[in-house]
Amino acid sequence: MRIAFISVWFSEGMGYAENFFPKAMAKHGAEVHLVTSTAQIYYYLPNYDKVYEPYLGPKFVNPGTKEIDGYSLHRLPFQETRNVYQGPGMIGLYQYLEKLKPDVIQTFEILLESSYIAAKYARDNHCLFFTECHTHASVFRTKGRKSWKEYAKRVANACNPKLGLINRTTSRCYPIAKDVAQIARTHYHVPKDKLQIQSLGVDTSTFYPPQSEEERAQRKMIRARFSFADQDIVCIYTGRFTRDKNPLCLARAIALLQERGLAFRGLFIGNGTAEDIESIQSQQGCQIGAFVPSRELPAYYWAADIGVWPREESTSQLDAAACGLPLILSNRIEVRERVNGNGLLYEEGDVDNLAYNLEQLADRAIRLRKGRIGIENVTREFSWASISKQRLSDYELFAKQKSFNRR
Repeated sequence: MRIAFISVWFSEGMGYAENFFPKAMAKHGAEVHLVTSTAQIYYYLPNYDKVYEPYLGPKFVNPGTKEIDGYSLHRLPFQETRNVYQGPGMIGLYQYLEKLKPDVIQTFEILLESSYIAAKYARDNHCLFFTECHTHASVFRTKGRKSWKEYAKRVANACNPKLGLINRTTSRCYPIAKDVAQIARTHYHVPKDKLQIQSLGVDTSTFYPPQSEEERAQRKMIRARFSFADQDIVCIYTGRFTRDKNPLCLARAIALLQERGLAFRGLFIGNGTAEDIESIQSQQGCQIGAFVPSRELPAYYWAADIGVWPREESTSQLDAAACGLPLILSNRIEVRERVNGNGLLYEEGDVDNLAYNLEQLADRAIRLRKGRIGIENVTREFSWASISKQRLSDYELFAKQKSFNRR
């Protein structure tokens, strides 16, 4: 089976679905192609040159094809589109799909210009077409409630001919959680019978607990780099240092525990504005490390004792759990299965409550027990290996149905 994944941007070394899903699917023997633009992820951020370019390279790279992780990566020239809500695109996508002749097309979003063009190709060439939706309610509604703009966009989407074609052509849409499915249904008007919830995954060949002496030594090395003592309980956050993610809440909770004489420390790996960085560094007991590629993150999780994400869902939460860290997440997230026996939920935005929950994990034996549960949960439910196997079965089932209907 020849599968074409479509992503509007791509960066090697990152930890997103477009990096790991094609890799996992190729391991099942499928012929996999990832078609993307020449844009790097986050190319649009004003601080790209300082934060990401040292690791990822220039924000735009040359078009071309290469083999990576068992699949073929195809970069087409990047193209901005006028409609900001439909995202950027890539020049010559339809014609390129004509050359690839895929049996299945899988996009990572619903309403994008590239999804529309891919849907047109699938319709014209009797190719199977699938979409995904990754937008959680916590991201979609930053203030936790619906706005008039959301209603206006919903009405506009109902009349959008491009979205109509996408939804008619779609065999199945895969929202990554219940709240995401609700958004796909009401906002993007995906028919209910075409929705199937399927979580994002973890590359368990990259994220796993330390096993060798060399890997265990990395814990000591990284902790020494940040001046963490053996008895310190290091709480790690990875990602953007922005208000919508609110890592400052964790920094303030760490400072509060420090004032009480407790050995909690904060490690923040990622990037943000000078103001964001200063606000975190000003809190007692907190250290900041620069952005690192996904392949380097496991060592930082090994060096930590608790993973904390104060607001919104993040795939990094699953990565940390796969490495054996217990988690503390917001009580407003919808994907509570991520803390099924392996973590705690705190009152979002409440520094005192976050500090209280951190104290509940002060006992090393409790952390180890919850960490083992997290590893088991990820292996059973959230590994890309198991998710890709199920997705490939779906593709094959729809292909058989399509073949039967043609008879």
